[in-house]
Amino acid sequence: MHRMRAAALLAALGLTVAGQREAPAVGNDRAAHRTSPVDMIVLHTIGGPHCRHGRLVFSGAPGDARRWQAFFAQAEVIGIHHVVDRAGLVLSGITEDRVANHARGHNQRSIGIELVNDGDGRDPFTAAQMNSLTRLIQAIIERHPSITLSRVVRHSDLDDRHFICGGRRVKLKQDPGPAFDLEGLRERLQRR
Repeated sequence: MHRMRAAALLAALGLTVAGQREAPAVGNDRAAHRTSPVDMIVLHTIGGPHCRHGRLVFSGAPGDARRWQAFFAQAEVIGIHHVVDRAGLVLSGITEDRVANHARGHNQRSIGIELVNDGDGRDPFTAAQMNSLTRLIQAIIERHPSITLSRVVRHSDLDDRHFICGGRRVKLKQDPGPAFDLEGLRERLQRR
């Protein structure tokens, strides 16, 4: 009974239980319509590296999918199609028929997925998060059959920009980071 009330409350708020994606898309008002077919999925993490007082630090990823969906809805330039949090909750941002600014030079043909994770290689990706991500990618591939498993990529595969921190050269876009098992994800997708 308590679970049914919680699900009803989430539905009334436009949210869903973990693993389901029914929340309304937000952020479409600034997103352009696509002019090219989608043939790629780009995986990101919320957290990323920056330099503070000559030391490399990661920004972290506090909160859940609701927090980050709201963040991207308010962002002036950047955008995302889907957010998957540590509990497995999946929420949508910009609809897939529109362009989200998430991967420089690849936005027109890709769908961006943000994973709530620090991206530092130490913050683990939870089983619930990976299960929801797998289901989400399967559904996206069904909607966009030109996406092959080799075109499910990390942001770090596409962006080679660097910055200097403490006298050393550091890759700017490392996400989703060394703790993310892309090959394991592709194997799970292939088995389904």
